[in-house]
Amino acid sequence: MVRALDGGWGWIVLFASFLNSVILDGVCFSFGIFFLEYLDHFQENKGKTAWIGSVLNGTYMIMGPIAGALANKFGCRPVTIVGSIWSTIAFFASTYSPNINVLILTYGVLGGMGFGLMYLPAIVIVGFYFDKRRAFATGIATCGSGIGAFVFAPLCQVLIQTYAWRGAQWIIAGLVLNGVIIGAVFRPLTHAESDRHHGRTRKLTVCSYEEENVIYTRPDVTASKAAEVLSKAPTPNEDHISAVASSHNLSVISSCEHLHESLPSNTLHTKSNNKVDSCMHVIKDLFKEVSKSMDVSVLKNPVFVVYGVSCILCMKGFFVPFIYLVDKAVETGYSKTHAAMLLSMLGITNTVGRVVAGWVSDRPWADCLLINNVALIVGGLSTMAVPFLDEYWMLVAYATVFGLCIAAFVSLRSVILVDLIGIQRLTSSFGILVMCQGISSFVGAPIAGSLFDLTGSYNVSFFVAGVSIALAGLICLPLRRLHRWDLNRKSGPHEAAHESLISMDVKSENSTK
Repeated sequence: MVRALDGGWGWIVLFASFLNSVILDGVCFSFGIFFLEYLDHFQENKGKTAWIGSVLNGTYMIMGPIAGALANKFGCRPVTIVGSIWSTIAFFASTYSPNINVLILTYGVLGGMGFGLMYLPAIVIVGFYFDKRRAFATGIATCGSGIGAFVFAPLCQVLIQTYAWRGAQWIIAGLVLNGVIIGAVFRPLTHAESDRHHGRTRKLTVCSYEEENVIYTRPDVTASKAAEVLSKAPTPNEDHISAVASSHNLSVISSCEHLHESLPSNTLHTKSNNKVDSCMHVIKDLFKEVSKSMDVSVLKNPVFVVYGVSCILCMKGFFVPFIYLVDKAVETGYSKTHAAMLLSMLGITNTVGRVVAGWVSDRPWADCLLINNVALIVGGLSTMAVPFLDEYWMLVAYATVFGLCIAAFVSLRSVILVDLIGIQRLTSSFGILVMCQGISSFVGAPIAGSLFDLTGSYNVSFFVAGVSIALAGLICLPLRRLHRWDLNRKSGPHEAAHESLISMDVKSENSTK
């Protein structure tokens, strides 16, 4: 089995993954800057114009399982490169949209599809190159999200002032095209490279599978024997990349799960030729991979249902500040430059919040569910207060608080699911959870825009968004008790208590490592 490098070329891969997050989320979170230009150019109402950014974000999220299946089939490098080219063409073509409907299709749907293909492989590949430092490396990669918002908001404002919105979008499309270079860095990790890094040498290795789905190796085998063994080996039952496609927090990835990236290229080519005979076979395999990340039986778990509803409610208000806070500041009387700085503040505090939330969640005394609930309630209440914030420093304070609160929500989702659902069902539950979040994010911002069109003010829009976010935290307050009740119902009080103790012991042990 290929061992992760935990350094070497892995640092280049990590830096490329970080830049990928900077570009993707920088474009998504700075949509509020272009929102004003679209309003002025197309002369549509705010509710309909908001569909552009909402469709981009929603498509970006629900593409996870599909991107995972493609990455598992063809590898991280080609999927990232294709996604970069796809989204670049979409963003460039969108500048010639004759109306808002075409812009929603080109910028939102097609651009979101390309972003979805770029995001997942960039996070997954980090897991191949890092083992002991995997959580740390993945954390660095995902921190690019907040940095992107911090950098792109003022950058987009300057570009629009200099080149108008079409010229600015062409430049942004060019920046997205750098994903080709980023994807080229994501080369598959081979046995030879791993052995050189770890100071070992060996001959050709054949991988085979046992019932436990553990990869065993045998040295000193000829190439012809390797091809023979591989052609007879049964297909593994492991969940591949698509099983963790939708998590957006892939801190724990087993190298054994992703055979495509870990096999030497010559043996992989031999097996691939024997397995894939037609285009239809490839499509069937992709559908099979996608279905693995969608275990609907988890919907029978009341704990998951409550937490899922909480996440859906949160996502209904999640993107409202990103899209409308700039326009709110302009409506209040501040310049577009000062308004754009609010998104930068939101982005940098988002980054700091993710780091802090990740550190705190590893402490033995930390209750991640409670932290999540408090963060959502505070974030919701602060959003409800936006209609009363007329001074610029108040808006800056709000952007800071909201950035920290949503950082806790994003960072702790997988930790909470492991705590409540179990590690065995993490991937399948995350697949459904993020799919629902993507659907929810489609409608949140357009509803807020429609409320502005009806009332002529953002007061109701931010108030409703804040209520949705705060309610997401409130309904999770009894979730711990519901979890204990569910354990008692399924296995009895003694087993439930024993499982809780095991969970606490594991958490304490991890925190001391």
